[in-house]
Amino acid sequence: VASKHQLRAEPVSAAVAAVAAAKAATAAKAATQVATGVGAAAAAGSMTTGGKEGIAGKGSPSPNFDPAGQVGAMPPLGFFDPAGFCKKGDENGFRSLRAAEIKHGRVAMMAALGGVAQHFVKFPGFDGVPSGLSAVTTAPGTYGFVALFLVAGALELGLWTEDPSKEPGNFGDPAGLGQYNTEMRQRELNNGRFAMFAAIGIISAELLTGKDAVEQFGP
Repeated sequence: VASKHQLRAEPVSAAVAAVAAAKAATAAKAATQVATGVGAAAAAGSMTTGGKEGIAGKGSPSPNFDPAGQVGAMPPLGFFDPAGFCKKGDENGFRSLRAAEIKHGRVAMMAALGGVAQHFVKFPGFDGVPSGLSAVTTAPGTYGFVALFLVAGALELGLWTEDPSKEPGNFGDPAGLGQYNTEMRQRELNNGRFAMFAAIGIISAELLTGKDAVEQFGP
């Protein structure tokens, strides 16, 4: 009797494995397209840099600049730069790296939240679009991705540009919340750093299992 049950279970397991493999392949294809789009956006952004000063750098040197005393160096790690990217006196380099960190953190926060929300919420007209990375390769999700890419590029190149007279990532307070202070800047950096790990974890797990962000919590 046990051998019969075993023979019956094998085709089911094989079918499940095949479905998971197909989902993972689709997710991998979508990830490639997303990476290509992000790479193109980064290339376009690099063309807007202000010469040797970098993306958010200043025109004059700052020999007394100390990256260890800037916002973001907080407990428990303090100033954490084991690779030595940020050097004393190199304010321009620090500002460019900080602008990139803030931008990646903000995108990752939206990506991680969106990865969970899309499992439960669908925009009108997108009911048939699957959750997860495969949404990028399935119409009309593909059109939505293209539109989002174009809008984000237009905002970054035309409206949200770095100002050397302001802190990196400071684009004003359009909502009028009045919360641009040291504490909130620290929180944003912390949340952004955590979200970058969360987003890459969600993507990696989906590529491996074929499950979206919410399904990964299941059996």
